[in-house]
Amino acid sequence: MKDIDFRTDRAAEGEWQAQQRGDGPYAAVARAARQGMEPALPADFAERVAATAQARARALRQPARLETWLIAGLLVAMLGGGVAAMAADPRVLEALSPRGALAQPWLLGLAACAAVTQGVAWLLRPARWPRG
Repeated sequence: MKDIDFRTDRAAEGEWQAQQRGDGPYAAVARAARQGMEPALPADFAERVAATAQARARALRQPARLETWLIAGLLVAMLGGGVAAMAADPRVLEALSPRGALAQPWLLGLAACAAVTQGVAWLLRPARWPRG
């Protein structure tokens, strides 16, 4: 970068004089630099952001209430159906024995579905993956 010699460069001298008067090409920048910036954020902005972040983190950690109630209802219905099936037909207990389970292919399918579901849930758990 070379120095500007105002004694020999009349255009630079004119620009300098215009800048001193406040009407040069950088006059808007000079006016903005002289004016104080007003804060656009409220005084408690950081506290509000922190409270919002904490509330969102808490909401993500807690399961949704509707989802919890629906899962609990399904579990109760399944357990009630199992108890009702055992009460209606005592032979159901034979199907649950190891010898009877092999004769019931739907039990093997159910066990396979449960194993795959648990395996996928275990693999996709966020704590297993390193945070980047």
